[in-house]
Amino acid sequence: MSSSTNTSVTGTLFTKVSTLLTGSMAAAALGAFMGAGINSLAGIIVLAILFIGGSIGVMFAGAAAKNGSLSNPVAIGLMIAWNVVTELFLGPTLNMYVQVLGGSTVFLAFLGTAGVMAVCAAIGMFSGVNFSSLGKFLFWALLALIIVGIVNIFVAFSTGVELLYCGLGMLVFAGFFIVDFFRLKEQAGSDDSWGGAIMLTMGIFLDFVNFFLYLLRFIAAASGKSGSRR
Repeated sequence: MSSSTNTSVTGTLFTKVSTLLTGSMAAAALGAFMGAGINSLAGIIVLAILFIGGSIGVMFAGAAAKNGSLSNPVAIGLMIAWNVVTELFLGPTLNMYVQVLGGSTVFLAFLGTAGVMAVCAAIGMFSGVNFSSLGKFLFWALLALIIVGIVNIFVAFSTGVELLYCGLGMLVFAGFFIVDFFRLKEQAGSDDSWGGAIMLTMGIFLDFVNFFLYLLRFIAAASGKSGSRR
């Protein structure tokens, strides 16, 4: 395959992922707005179950669309619905940060996350480095973050530990940005399907959401307002 053909295929897959990611962000914004006023524990538990179940469902939908057993519009619709549910679930948390930090700070954190994603995308796709082995390290780092996060439910962190924890969280998900965009580049030569694009978009979307939340938590800790989130 010629280099011009490779560029064309990469551009096609990148366009699909970019389109789906834009739609995901729009759906997420709607969900965050709708979920801001949710304060029912039962409602949050239901949304948490839908979020986890939907995550699995979207992966299966993407795989089914990839092999042709599910139509692309249905798979895309399921992913967009899951995006809305995700932000309905996170809506109360985001609303809390708006109240504590201010809407302008939250918006700037959103733009900062987008900027980090763009830089990491460039590194993953154009640096020429093979990042395939980085994924295993990031998996174990993520598992460690989850364990420490569970401990934090019962043991409050000092400001220094909180800043370190959030900084490491942002570093891990910046790494996931790089790996996922590297996967996009590698996948472009062999899979240009909407199903493949859905699965890549889901990973990038989750990277974005997690980095964004860690950044907000870092800002809250740095400004001495992290205690208000408990």
